[in-house]
Amino acid sequence: MILVVMIPNLLLVVIGEDSVVASLLKKIVFGILCFAIVITPLIFLKPKYYSWFSIILLPLILFETSIINHFKAPSSEETVATIFLTNYYEIVELVRGNIISSIWAFVLFILLVFISFKTNKNFKLSLKTKKIIFTFIFSFFSVLYIRNYMAAKKLNNNRKETFSAANYSLKVQLNKVFPLDILFKLNEAYKGIQEKKNYKKSIEKFRFNTTKKDTLNDQEIYVLVIGETARKHNFSLYNYSRKTSPNLDTLSNVFAFKNANTTANLTSLSIPFIFTRATPQKPQLKFTEPAIINGYKEAGFKTYWISNQSTGVGSVFGFYSSLADVYKNTSVSLDAANYDETLFPVLQDILDDTTTKKKFIVIHTLGSHFRYNYRYPDSYQKFKPTLNRSLSIENTNDISKKKELINSYDNSILYTDYVISNFINQIKKQNAVSFLYYISDHGENLYDDENKKLLHGYINPTKYEIEVPLIIWTSKKYKKEYTNKISNLNKNIHSRISSTNTFHTLLDLSNIQYPTEKLRKSFVSNQFDSLQIRYFYSTNKEILKLDK
Repeated sequence: MILVVMIPNLLLVVIGEDSVVASLLKKIVFGILCFAIVITPLIFLKPKYYSWFSIILLPLILFETSIINHFKAPSSEETVATIFLTNYYEIVELVRGNIISSIWAFVLFILLVFISFKTNKNFKLSLKTKKIIFTFIFSFFSVLYIRNYMAAKKLNNNRKETFSAANYSLKVQLNKVFPLDILFKLNEAYKGIQEKKNYKKSIEKFRFNTTKKDTLNDQEIYVLVIGETARKHNFSLYNYSRKTSPNLDTLSNVFAFKNANTTANLTSLSIPFIFTRATPQKPQLKFTEPAIINGYKEAGFKTYWISNQSTGVGSVFGFYSSLADVYKNTSVSLDAANYDETLFPVLQDILDDTTTKKKFIVIHTLGSHFRYNYRYPDSYQKFKPTLNRSLSIENTNDISKKKELINSYDNSILYTDYVISNFINQIKKQNAVSFLYYISDHGENLYDDENKKLLHGYINPTKYEIEVPLIIWTSKKYKKEYTNKISNLNKNIHSRISSTNTFHTLLDLSNIQYPTEKLRKSFVSNQFDSLQIRYFYSTNKEILKLDK
């Protein structure tokens, strides 16, 4: 029975590409962790009852095993959420399409029932055995937590942050162990679905009252690409010494804004400042007003959201993406090797959609999310040496790994350049009035100075976390149709720009107006405040002034 419950965990150890099993030592530790969790119920349950528990878990065992077998990583919250949305007909179709697997599942079910039937109800483990199990579990978790604490101590300056990081590490580890991972994610997915319903209910009467200022006969395709952990300093487009953006460097009609800042250095905090009219001074607007998706829908556009990130059903991504007419997620796990090119065919299907001539498309990329070396295929391993696949956050906190970190990060930027340019080429072939607007959620530290900071999310952010790439491409037809807007893009190439300008600029770029618009916040408008004072929303919710 223990072995049956362990099947998903054992499969992850054998074939997984997740960071929890990225080296032999990690495989061993993770295997012991899984075993400790799986045998814990035996302290309280008789083996007979444990067998019933195994039978009840069987559908989830099969579900998780299939996910790991396919993706080489545990299920995500979004994947688990499909359990709530699956109907009888989809289950029948799944069984018919996987006859051999279904037969094995049935055989396993019969075996479990047989073992359960043969297990004596009066049989129970001795008190001595239970004490041994408890001692083993307690000792293992103590050692594991001490290890997490010591690793966190190297990355954090004070005790509170260290304990917080150690607790987070343990939570991540437990969220990979079956059956805990499924139970946690089922709970989060259920809460997320309810929160999403509440969000949509709270904004259902809100209207921007947007209208298109013209009636173009041409097809219109406007695309917002959200980058991940990309800092401008490592793009050759921004004068980086390495040739990391060869495609964008040479593409025509590309505007790279030199002085763009993010408004927060954590994804969950920064995204609302891009998609809504929320500001550091008015952060509550992220939940009381709809995202920009609704502004386009009101103006007659069909809206699409495609993502290659697993972000959580109850996250702001879950809220905002639910507003789109079409939603598609190609993500696996943030800890698995996954590439943004999986979005190419999805985008092509959208571009081929003939049901409308007006499209607004959001593309959420995986970009340069840590682990950098998992974000690009081998063909983009230009800068060497790079991080190896056994490395994770805990063992890259040594500055001796700086060269490998930067090389891996630069390779991810090189691949991002390929991804963005491919999006542009796909759109260009449509011969439409179109633009692509790319902005990263935040930047990243790479041991850049004497402070030796790595990653992002610090209370006192560095310029490497704040300064992000903001790139706009426009089609020839767009350039011909909106010459004044093109002129203003050129005019503001060095102006102060904040991620909070995105909402206002996108609608203005699309020639969409609304009664409460603030054109001083749109950098394609003649009214743009090019000397605006920009603010930053810190991780401790303090508002920092970035400009004097």
